Amino acid sequence: MQDVNALVTLQISLARIEETLKPLAALVQTVAEVKDVSREALLSAHQANQKLELLEPAVSRAQEAAEEALRNAATAMEKLNTQDENRKWVRRSFYGPLISSIAAVLSAAILAYIGLSGR
Repeated sequence: MQDVNALVTLQISLARIEETLKPLAALVQTVAEVKDVSREALLSAHQANQKLELLEPAVSRAQEAAEEALRNAATAMEKLNTQDENRKWVRRSFYGPLISSIAAVLSAAILAYIGLSGR
């Protein structure tokens, strides 16, 4: 009788173990799918890394070109500012004597008129 009770207890325990293992069987397939997806993701990451490594020299060249363009623009701005300052001085150098000459001519004309009127 004890053997029968032991066998029944053993069968009940085995049934419980089987019920516990059923979700694990489904989990094995899920783990396999996750593993496949992980491999694909890793492969994609490696490919993206290779593409980025190929683009790195082009980005570096573009950055150098941008820095050179910035330096050229700064130089051009300096030249423009210098030219503007030079134009200002040329105008002053031209208009100053011109205005002085006109003032002198007008003064001489007024003095001549006054001198002629007084006689």
